[in-house]
Amino acid sequence: MSLNLKNKRILVTGGAGFIGSFLVEKLVKIEAKVRVADNLSNGSLDNLKSVKNKIEFLKLDLRNYKNCLKATEGQDFVFNLAAKVTNIGYNREHHIEMFEENMLLQMYPIKAAFENKVKKFLQGSTVCVYPHDAIIPTPESEGEKGRPEDTNEGYGWAKRMGEVLAKFYHQKGMPVVVSRFSNAYGPRDHFDLKIAHVIPAFIVKCLKNKNVEVWGTGKQTRSFLYVEDAAEALLKIMRYAEDPYPINTGGSKMISMENLLKLIIKELKTNNQVVWDTSYSDGHKERQADTTRMKKITDWTPKTDLKVGLKKTIDWYLTSRAVKPGK
Repeated sequence: MSLNLKNKRILVTGGAGFIGSFLVEKLVKIEAKVRVADNLSNGSLDNLKSVKNKIEFLKLDLRNYKNCLKATEGQDFVFNLAAKVTNIGYNREHHIEMFEENMLLQMYPIKAAFENKVKKFLQGSTVCVYPHDAIIPTPESEGEKGRPEDTNEGYGWAKRMGEVLAKFYHQKGMPVVVSRFSNAYGPRDHFDLKIAHVIPAFIVKCLKNKNVEVWGTGKQTRSFLYVEDAAEALLKIMRYAEDPYPINTGGSKMISMENLLKLIIKELKTNNQVVWDTSYSDGHKERQADTTRMKKITDWTPKTDLKVGLKKTIDWYLTSRAVKPGK
């Protein structure tokens, strides 16, 4: 059964952020009554400028339970996208911070939503819950095995525990569904190299340096999900999913890091020289989430080709930062 979200009161936590802001725009388009709660530590009001007069915005720190009660009061549905999200390098050095902050950003919103009798709650999760030896493509059941890989352990354990909470609250009577995201990219992402994921990091490095040094051999492969497709997937999960068992939400096509970087250099027209530092490991040779369950439940598949998504991402970055290729 599909939920009708038109005219429903819908809270998006982290709604001024990367994926959240695109979700907010889609909700406004279908005439939902949208409330955004965000402390703007990761997000920006600029991300919401196209809909700022059509939403309610609450600047709140959702690591505080009273703030979560305020945010969820009177809401029909909640998309909980509030999270501390960085890159592998940062995660590796800050396990305690990543665990503690992400636990608070899951425990308090879901507890407050239950207290305020929200009709359905979506918990945002991540493929970082999977162990290092997960089978490829990775089905959702692998998230119940072993332990999250070492580099993301604090973040991965927090997100696993968030999924456990989702199950408990669902059993308690509030319908909860879970989306496990994989490698989203696009406009409004973080381009600070301290916390940037691979695609924005490659873009910034190619613009800053003629010679680009990258760890590993470049042969490792990944799949990527364009941010607007990710936002559409969230809507589909909220509408169609009926249980708290996680749903992989990711791209379907694989690409090597070497070929990804070539695509970015071609689009930027920067003619960088790439040096692969093979003294560093490639990490996982291959990482891809199995999206069979997602397609079965929602009939959703990504629409945006990687080349198209990269062009949109680069165009946005160059425009928003007033940067010219080669400068």
